[in-house]
Amino acid sequence: MSMGSSWQRFSRAEAPERGAFPLDLNGECQDFVKIYMACLKEAKGNNGRCKPLAREYLKCRMDHGLMNKEDFRNLGFHEDDAATSPEKPSISSATSATSATSAKK
Repeated sequence: MSMGSSWQRFSRAEAPERGAFPLDLNGECQDFVKIYMACLKEAKGNNGRCKPLAREYLKCRMDHGLMNKEDFRNLGFHEDDAATSPEKPSISSATSATSATSAKK
C-alpha cells in the first residue's frame, strides 16, 4: 500500500464556514485593500485601529457581489466600532500615500 492512499483517507477538504469567497479579479475593491494594508503597516499590525477599513472592504465586496450580504454584527463588527474609531483616511489620500511609498522604493 502506498503512503499517498492512506493519507488521502484521513484528509478531507471542507467547505468554508460561510460559503465561497471569490477572488476580486477585476480589482473592484483593490483600493480598500491598499488602504487597509497601509493602515496595518502604520499601526504595526494592530488591526483594532484599522477595523473600520476592514468593514469598508467587506461592504465593497458585498456591494459588488463578491460575497453574500451579511449583517456586520455577524462578522464581528458593532455599531460602536465605527463611532469610536480614529479618523479613517479617504480612498484618494490613501492611494496617493501608497503610490508615494512605492515611488521611494
